[in-house]
Amino acid sequence: STTAAAIAATAGACAAGRPARSRLTVPAVGSSTVAAARRVGGGGGEGRGTVRLLSHPHRWGVRGVAKTMKSVGAPSAAGRLAEGRWGRSRALQPLGVVSGALAGDEEQQRDEVSSAPPALATAARETEPEPAVAAAPVTSAKPAKPAQPAKLAKPAAQPQDVYMTAPREAKKVQLKIQDAILGAEDANVVLGIVGDSGEHFSAINSVTAVYRIARGLTSRAGRLRRKEAAFVTADPRFTRLIEMVEASVPQLDKVGLENRKWAYHKLVLPSEYRSKAAFSVRLLDRAKYLQGELMDATDVEDILLMVEDQAEVFNKVNVSTAVHRVARLATTNMPGVGAVDAKAVMKDVRFVMLMTMVEKKVDEMAVVSVSNVLWALARLHYPASAMLTDALAARAAHECKSAEPRHLSTVMWALAVLDHEPRSKLLAAVAERTSDTAHNFRAPDIVNMLWAYARWHRMAPGGAPGSAEVVAALSSNALASLASFTPYQCANLAWSLAMLEAPLPPRALGMILDRAASEPTQLDNTALTHTLWAVGVKGTKMDGNSGSFQTLLAESAKRALAKKVGRTGAAGVIWACGRLQVTPRPGDSDALLSRLLDGGKGGAKALESQALVHAVWGVCHMDGVQMSEAHRESVLSHTRRLVKNGKMSESHAEALRMSAAGAGLDPQAMAEVLSS
Repeated sequence: STTAAAIAATAGACAAGRPARSRLTVPAVGSSTVAAARRVGGGGGEGRGTVRLLSHPHRWGVRGVAKTMKSVGAPSAAGRLAEGRWGRSRALQPLGVVSGALAGDEEQQRDEVSSAPPALATAARETEPEPAVAAAPVTSAKPAKPAQPAKLAKPAAQPQDVYMTAPREAKKVQLKIQDAILGAEDANVVLGIVGDSGEHFSAINSVTAVYRIARGLTSRAGRLRRKEAAFVTADPRFTRLIEMVEASVPQLDKVGLENRKWAYHKLVLPSEYRSKAAFSVRLLDRAKYLQGELMDATDVEDILLMVEDQAEVFNKVNVSTAVHRVARLATTNMPGVGAVDAKAVMKDVRFVMLMTMVEKKVDEMAVVSVSNVLWALARLHYPASAMLTDALAARAAHECKSAEPRHLSTVMWALAVLDHEPRSKLLAAVAERTSDTAHNFRAPDIVNMLWAYARWHRMAPGGAPGSAEVVAALSSNALASLASFTPYQCANLAWSLAMLEAPLPPRALGMILDRAASEPTQLDNTALTHTLWAVGVKGTKMDGNSGSFQTLLAESAKRALAKKVGRTGAAGVIWACGRLQVTPRPGDSDALLSRLLDGGKGGAKALESQALVHAVWGVCHMDGVQMSEAHRESVLSHTRRLVKNGKMSESHAEALRMSAAGAGLDPQAMAEVLSS
């Protein structure tokens, strides 16, 4: 009698939709296949337990179980089971498929094999995107009365990265909505969620909802309950749901698109919906094949031919890959790849078509695609419109929550190269993401990010908003991992920190200088002179007298003699020597001055006033260094030309008057030139 009472109570609870508090196994009663009840595990509250029938259905059949249930006092449960409605019980019905695995017991998995559709979408992956498909109207009819949601068993956990791009509060709401949808066992319950929270739905919520509706209206034999489905699909809330699904198609991956296709087909929606859903899946397969072709391309012409022949197939990933690949092939010396005229490529009508695709698909791109496009535009020095760069920057800000350090640094570096002034929204998003992931930044990421902020530092007093926190976090990381930086990266790091006026701990600059000077031949001409200038800005006399500084100074003088160093760079080196009161070795100062003043006597190349002032001021503050007669005449000639052309500011003129005597110039002659 105890066994019969336990079976009846448990079966009745399941049939009524109330999961039992513990797992029960049912032992044999006479010749029956039902086993005696024993408790397994400990409670856990309502919604935690389930009923496990260990006997196999194929041995005794559903109606046999119903007969046994009826004999032990569970007639209502027996009736539901015999009518084939046991599958609606929450205790036995699986909550859904997450990441390709069924949630629930092995018996539940076996029950679903015959009619299970593709797995629920878990995330809109960047590798499997899909263009948007316009929504068509859905006819309305008398709506079915929605059922009231009951207390449900806790659904399987959803992957947190599904909602990474949503704001924090919105993400929490969407996760709750997803849990409610996955727990819904009735189509009307799902419609109730749509009606109550539809405005907060994400793409995943929408496709999951239509999938659960289709599953709820499908019998265990895999057939649609058409009468019930007719009322559901005529409900205005269902019409709204379909519109949300269609609007979110670009954010779905292949799993989501497959689920959309299956649900539309199962619900027998109008043919235009079913055809669009099927076409989206086929188009995605073609886009995946096209992606491989783009990645393997070693000729710009091959990529442009793909644009010309398969323009309708290109999705957001294909577009960003094509632009990135063109820029890489056109601007990088790759083995086996001939030289490419980048300017001619940018004028090609097919490349113009490709850029039009970029403009159309910006709002669909993930941050990795945005970074690829911006990198390509920066490498090509493409004259992008302000509208395009604004759109790319806005999209980067929107997708910043999921950005990796390399994506963040690439976006910021490219925008700086393109002379784009970032908006506060992007800066705030980047600062927040950088503070969370600063420990994951590698040397190239740190250098590119700080370089971008250094470029913007000159545009606004105090630098870009939020830059102080970013600079502090990244500079600390850089100093802790300086051994992983190349000499070239250390040179750029020194220049950026000097431009940003970043505070540095003692000996930090010396460590950067030592690393940069370890292999001076690895530095290009700009990096070499920038390093010496940065030491002049941030360093002390001790840094100037170090062996590393002297090594780089000798290398710069050698290149100046060969006219490889720029004139502005030579002026910066001379200024740094004066600032640190360093006396170059014999011949080094003459080489730098000769490179700076080249073209002074009747030469065609004009010198900037700031470079001239830096050089004169630097020589004035060097010990034991005087200008030669030829250099003095060249300085006066350059000054005269600048004054005549109106390019000598009053502050620069005053600096020349104050420094003339110390640099070996005739003060009276300089005054006459400046006043002429």
